[in-house]
Amino acid sequence: MDNEIEIMAISTDELLLRSGKVTHIYGPPKVGKSTLSAIIALELARLDVETLIISTERPIELRMESLLKSNDDYSKDLLNKISTANILTIDELTDVFSKNLEEISANFDVIIIDSLTAGYRTKAGPIYLTLLRKTLSALQSLAINKEQAIVFTNQISAKVDTKNDFKPVAATSTRSYSDITIRLTKKFDERREIIFEDSFGEEKTVLEPFTIIAAGIEEFHTLFDISVKPNRKFPLPVL
Repeated sequence: MDNEIEIMAISTDELLLRSGKVTHIYGPPKVGKSTLSAIIALELARLDVETLIISTERPIELRMESLLKSNDDYSKDLLNKISTANILTIDELTDVFSKNLEEISANFDVIIIDSLTAGYRTKAGPIYLTLLRKTLSALQSLAINKEQAIVFTNQISAKVDTKNDFKPVAATSTRSYSDITIRLTKKFDERREIIFEDSFGEEKTVLEPFTIIAAGIEEFHTLFDISVKPNRKFPLPVL
């Protein structure tokens, strides 16, 4: 790991992302999870942070290409700092993180999985829950032992009602393996809100509503501050 990375909400000091922590972002379909993931990767690429994005549904490259065309602040050169992979089953995803932890940790500062639970939702059951937990454990190990920043998105386990009252898929497991949990919701005026939750799913803070446009999240830089510092940890001298 070459960098210590932090993305913090300016108004509340809540963390969106930090090296050594796992961030869990969940919400209903088309609320902006993939857009937020793509913007995080692009903003970090502007600061020379190497990021791996794994897509398990719609390839996130499509969203990033759209952002690049619509936002003059993003150059195509940024994609050189972002590696992408498409993995469509929970079995394959588990296998990747079971066998490639050292390689992944050596090459990337940030790992984003969009969405972690896609394969699990299509085959929900005890066997696949075990695979999901195995993957979550591997991600947690990367965060703790390799000080990587991990982000995964998640769907919801029920239909959205008028109160935006919903919970994430495999809520107990996804919450227990996460350090930061964020709920994305859509307001009646189509703006979005980011809600920070505690480990029990209780609301802690809510950020100012924001707008998703073709160029991305219009208010991203008024919502978040990004810090990237060289990792200054050195090995102890041999006595």
